[in-house]
Amino acid sequence: MITRDRWGSFSLLARGLPAEVFAIVDACVARLHPAVPLALRRVRWLPIQAGERAKRFAEVERLLEAAHGLSREGTLLAVGGGTVGDLATVAAHLHRRGVRLVLVPSTLLAAVDSSLGGKGAVNVSGAKNAAGVFHEPAEAWICPELFETLGLPQLRDGFVEALKMAACLDPVLWRSARARHLSTRRIVREGRRLKRAICERDPLDRGERRLLNFGHSFGHALEALSRHRLAHGAAVRLGVVCALDVGRALGVTPDEVAAEVQAGFEPLGDEPIRVELARWLRRATARELRTLLSADKKTGADGALRMVLLAGVGAPLVRPVATSVWSSLLPAWRGGRAT
Repeated sequence: MITRDRWGSFSLLARGLPAEVFAIVDACVARLHPAVPLALRRVRWLPIQAGERAKRFAEVERLLEAAHGLSREGTLLAVGGGTVGDLATVAAHLHRRGVRLVLVPSTLLAAVDSSLGGKGAVNVSGAKNAAGVFHEPAEAWICPELFETLGLPQLRDGFVEALKMAACLDPVLWRSARARHLSTRRIVREGRRLKRAICERDPLDRGERRLLNFGHSFGHALEALSRHRLAHGAAVRLGVVCALDVGRALGVTPDEVAAEVQAGFEPLGDEPIRVELARWLRRATARELRTLLSADKKTGADGALRMVLLAGVGAPLVRPVATSVWSSLLPAWRGGRAT
């Protein structure tokens, strides 16, 4: 089943809710958008304090207990960003062995990426998304008014994810994105178009879908090293630089491609990309980084990290990367230097 997209105001779309619904809502969204709780006044709903720290089994259990009584024919509605969507996806999969799920992304990042594809996960022992499920939403509601209260860092998070997909999958979109010729609405539409196409071909993430992980191997590790002070999009932006350097070290990524792609991601932060990377890695030991990378779900049985590298814009490939390769790059990364 592929998610059906519905565009419109939340109040309008909520009029079509089925009779039996349980909802979870990001508490911040409920506060900033009073129309959301108003539209849910006849529905049981639970406020969620969103954030990466919420992605734990204890929070899933709390959600399942609150949803007790929702039949297998019922619908779980989730309004929020990626962490709320993750919790809802895991809970929808477990509740009565699976109930209908509707996701309403409230962040640009969730609208572009996580609300499509059916993945939901929680973190375990500091490892990001270590335990998860596939449970495709029946619908995603794209409500543009929810994006109006987003700050610049949150908008950048979504743009990073869209730019990552463009770099891997669509050179034409890459050029438009680099030139900033994309409205928020088009970013969402194009990002969802790219992800939907690849998820239709590889729904269970066994092959081609892995190309969507460009920048994520080191990005997830950096998130964990920062104790989640580093937002996902900001971490992926830094992870892209690491992937470009690894690709160059392995002779996969030409220098001119690495320079072009790094330049595309450079403006999407408050400081130069290599300065920021050095700041988060300076106090991290190679052992800490190795532990986080070895816990990554993209690590193969042989212990080698399966990384997405770029042979060119629109030409991604997956390669095993030994510890010796990335560890040899650490001194330059810590020093804020190009390798």
